[in-house]
Amino acid sequence: MQFSVRASLDQFALAHPSGDGQFRISVAAPAVEAPGAEVPILFVVDGDILFGMAAEIGRAMSSVAGFPAHYVVGIGYDAAYADFLKLRTADLTPPIGAAALEDLGALGTAIGGDRGGGADGFLAFLTATLQPAIAARYPQTAGGTSVLFGHSLGGLFAAHALLTRPDSFAAFIVSSPSLWWDGFSIFRTLPAFGESLARLARPPRVFVDVGAKEQDLPTSVPEGLGVSLEEARAQISAARMVDGAKEFADALRAAGLADLRHIAFAEDDHVSAAPAAILHGMRFALGRER
Repeated sequence: MQFSVRASLDQFALAHPSGDGQFRISVAAPAVEAPGAEVPILFVVDGDILFGMAAEIGRAMSSVAGFPAHYVVGIGYDAAYADFLKLRTADLTPPIGAAALEDLGALGTAIGGDRGGGADGFLAFLTATLQPAIAARYPQTAGGTSVLFGHSLGGLFAAHALLTRPDSFAAFIVSSPSLWWDGFSIFRTLPAFGESLARLARPPRVFVDVGAKEQDLPTSVPEGLGVSLEEARAQISAARMVDGAKEFADALRAAGLADLRHIAFAEDDHVSAAPAAILHGMRFALGRER
C-alpha cells in the first residue's frame, strides 16, 4: 500500500449562487491510492477553518485502514474572519423570525444574523453545481459515497439538508448543531421528513454529535465577539446544545431513520468536538464504526 507523505491540495473557484462573490473550493485527494471508481467524498462546509483538519484526519486514518481512502472537499470564502462569520451565516441558516433575531442581541450582530436564510440556495448549489463539478474533475468519485459534514451553524445546515433533501447525500454528520436557530423551528420540519424518508429506496446514514460540556456555563468570552459574559451565559442556557442534539436524534429515530448514531463526547466542548466528530462520524458514515 503506497502512502503519500505529501498532503494533496487542489483549489478552484465557483460563483456564489446569489451572483455576488464566489466560493473557494479546496480538494484533498486520498493519501492512499484508491483503486477503481466510486471513491467516497467528504464535503465540508466552513472549509476555511475545517477543511485542513478533515483532510489530515482522513490521511492519517486511511493510512492505517481506519476507514477507506476518500476525497475531502472544503467549501470556503477566503475572506477575513469578521466577513467569514457573516458569509457563513447567510449560507448555512434557514430563515429567522424578527423576534428570534432580536433575542440573539450582540451575537446576532457579530455573525450577521440579519443576512441569514440562504440554506436552501446553498444546498441547491452543493447538489446542482458542486457535486457535478467534483464528479467531472475527479471521475473516480462517480458513484462513491457522498458525506456532508457541518459543525455548529454548519451542523444546523447539515440537519436542514437532511430534513429537506434526505436524498442529497448518502450520509450526514450533524456536529454540534445550532438547532436553537429561530427558536428551534427546525423541529417543525420533522413530520415532512418522515414522509420523505419512507419514499427513499436507500435512506441515509446519520451521525449526530455534541460535546458533553457544551451546556456548561462559561467563565469568560473571547475578545472581540461583542458579547458580555452575562449574555453568553444566557445564550448558552437557551441554546440547550446537549439536550437539543439528543432530542433531535430521538426525533429522527421516531421518524423512521434506522442508520443513526448519536454521541455526546464526554470531555469535549463546542470547539474540541469538531475533530472527534470528523473521525467518528466518518467511521460511521463509511461503515467502519466497529
